Formats: sequence, C-alpha cells, structure tokens
Amino acid sequence: MPAALASADSVPDSILEFQVGFGAIAIAWKPSGHLTRIDWNLKLFADAGAREVPAHVLNLVERLKRYFRSGDPMGRIPWHLIDRSGWTPFQEQVYQAIAEIPHGETRTYGWVADRVGRSTATRAVGQALRNNPLPILIPCHRVVSVASIGGFMGLTEPSPELDLKQRLQRLEQDFLNPLFPFMASDLA
Repeated sequence: MPAALASADSVPDSILEFQVGFGAIAIAWKPSGHLTRIDWNLKLFADAGAREVPAHVLNLVERLKRYFRSGDPMGRIPWHLIDRSGWTPFQEQVYQAIAEIPHGETRTYGWVADRVGRSTATRAVGQALRNNPLPILIPCHRVVSVASIGGFMGLTEPSPELDLKQRLQRLEQDFLNPLFPFMASDLA
C-alpha cells in the first residue's frame, strides 16, 4: 500500500501510519509538507517509516485519533496544507462542497451536484468522491444516495470500506446525540 502513496515527483512522499479503533490510517505528505493522501486499511500497512514529521501532520494524527476514539469533529480543513496539484477544478469544487456538510449529517450526491452548479452531474460527483485522496478529512462518508448509503472508496457492494462509511456516520451521530447526554459534558 505505501508504494501507492508515492508521489509523481522523484522524491517519494513521507508516510506516517498509526492504529485507530476501526483499522489503520496512513498519512502521506510531500517534502514541502503538503498532505497528499490519507489511506485506511483493516490492519497496519507495510513498514513505511516516516523521517521527520511536520507539526501539522502530528496535529492531524491527534485529530484523527480523537475522531476515531469519540467522534470529535475534525475541525476546519487546512486547505493551504493540501497538495491539490493533481485535482481537476471539478474535484476541488466537489471537495469544497462536501466540506460544508456539518459533522453528523449527510447530504445526497444530487445536493453536492447542485452546490457545484451542475445539477445533473451526480455520477461525476460520485467519481470525484471515489478519487478523494483525503477521506475522513474531506468527509466523503457524509454523501449518500437518495435510496441507499451510496458508495465509499470506490466500492458500492458490501465491503469493509462500506462498513467503515456506516461506522463513521454512526460515530458522528453518537457524538452529537450521546446515549447519556450528561456524560458528554465539557468535564469529560
């Protein structure tokens, strides 16, 4: 899996991986520090060892750990720290639109298509989301079909990835609506 994280540049991306409650996450970034990918797997990837880890990557790791531990919102997307050089203008519009979906809520592919000014482009929205290099940070798991959960990470049939999409949605909903609200105080 880490080989897929290598950039088109001659210098491969640096990679940091860590375990979360739902599997393993690998974060990749360019020598400039710009984020290039977030990948998820059921178990740890092959040993990829990061060299020097920028502070903003360590911050993102902590945000992701809190997110997977208790559903804490990820906060604002650090667009200025993301390598968007391989994105089409349409992908960038789609990713900006889904970033507006509130934590714990979902929207349809049609809603996203409307937001980017192309109301008939629902399939194109799905393809842009399929190619989302930064899932969870750019919350494509919040986009669903009118009739079903839709796809996730390019898959529409039952799979660990589609199960992850459902778990992420439940995690966010549980954060917003805890079973015992008194336990969700700022003291916890």
